[in-house]
Order: sequence, then C-alpha cells, then structure tokens
Amino acid sequence: MEIDLDKKMEITISNESPVSLKDLSLSLLSFNHQFHKFVESETDRETDIGSELLIKEVRKGSIVIELVSQAAPIVPLLWEGGTLSQWSGVVQGVCNWLLGKIDSPPKEVTKQDLLEWNKFVEPVAKDHGSQMNINVSDGGTVINNFTINSTEANAIQNEISRKVEQLDSPEDHVHRRKVMYWYQAKFDAHSETGNRAIIDDLSKKSMKVIFENNAVKDAMLHPPERFKKQWHELAYVVDVEVETVRGVPKMYKVLQYYPEYTFDPEEE
Repeated sequence: MEIDLDKKMEITISNESPVSLKDLSLSLLSFNHQFHKFVESETDRETDIGSELLIKEVRKGSIVIELVSQAAPIVPLLWEGGTLSQWSGVVQGVCNWLLGKIDSPPKEVTKQDLLEWNKFVEPVAKDHGSQMNINVSDGGTVINNFTINSTEANAIQNEISRKVEQLDSPEDHVHRRKVMYWYQAKFDAHSETGNRAIIDDLSKKSMKVIFENNAVKDAMLHPPERFKKQWHELAYVVDVEVETVRGVPKMYKVLQYYPEYTFDPEEE
C-alpha cells in the first residue's frame, strides 16, 4: 500500500478541559467511517484505492492529529488535489448544511450518517470555549482550512437531533406492518360502523377501524383457508394511518393487509 505523505489532513482540537478518551476515539472512528463511505461511493470496484485514514502523528499541546490516506491512482484521475482535499470539502459542506448555511448536504445523508457526525463533533460540543480546526495541505501548501467552535458544534448536534426525530416519526402518521386484532366487529362487509381493533404497539385502547378501499376490507374478511376460526378471531399484519382529532388518536385507517402474515393469536 502506497501512502501519500505529501497530502495530509490535520485535525486540531483546542480544548479548555481534558477530552474524554471515549469521545475522542468515537469521534475519530466516526470520521474514518464517513471517509470510507465517501471513497467507496465515489469509486468502482476496479479502482484500487484505500478507504481508510491513517494516523501519521499525534502531537502534544492541543490535541493535534495528522491523518494521511492511500495515494490515489494516476489513471483515472479521481479527484483534483487528492482524496483528502475532496473529503474536507464534504466535511465542511455537511457542517454548513447542519448549521443552516446551505440548503442541502454535499452527499445524501442517512440516519446513521447523522449519528456519526454527532459523535465527530462531540469532543468540542462538550467543552465550552473549545474549537476544532481542520486543515488540509499538499506539500506544505494549505488547500482547505475551516474551524468548528463549541457553539457551532452544539448547534450541529441540536440540528442532528431534530433531523433524526423527523426520520423516526412516521410520515403522515402511517405505521408499517403492525399487528392488529379485533376488539369488536359488526361482522358486516357492507358497514363501516361498529368495528374496533387494537394495535398494542401503538395503543392499548381499542379504536374505530375503517379501510382505505373495499379491496383491503374484502381481503381481511376472507382470510387464508388454513384457519379454522372466523376472520374476526384472527390477528393481522397491516399498514395503518392513525387519524387524530386535536392531536388525539381516534381511528385506524387500514391501508394495506399482508395475508401471508395472518395468524391465530391464541396459538403458541
């Protein structure tokens, strides 16, 4: 493996208080994993390039960590200035996006990515008055340099928390593949009234049930023939939308039914 020692990334944490070894380790591990994802997403299988950052030196004083990477092949020319130069632009772009300075991130970001960026800035977010400086140079010439202070690190984490909460919240109150069983049923295929069901994962209370369309209703009224029980005695796996009144759940709308998962709730 050929290492490009001319191009380097220097992460300096100017800390006011001692930094937790766990926080620093998780920060660097998350940063390395994001770099790995970046390289893997930008190259194909035929391109032989390492996707791991290597620590060249750790210096005393403030926490100064000097990182290098594997040299990129000459053909094809992947990135002008090398992987670290491009990567620093991605890091800066993600931070600027989380700080509200730009409208969209430079790369698609998943929930797991957000959690790792949260860990990356943790050592600075915890230490009021500290800051993190990221510097990329080539042969001593600075290519990119930017700083994240403690206030910005906290703002980044707050925005990450908000975005993760949004990702965890079902869109339009739709819940996928939930087990539903009947609490009360009118046993009338042509009526929408009198039918109540319970979905333990959402609420222990029974709620009125309606159906997205007649096809879903008819399918649930005619379960697989292998069961000896009536349809209202079985448990179903469904997609439901929770309808609310003044923010209080009042009704389930069954959007989709998965007949292959139907079961007898009394069986072991």
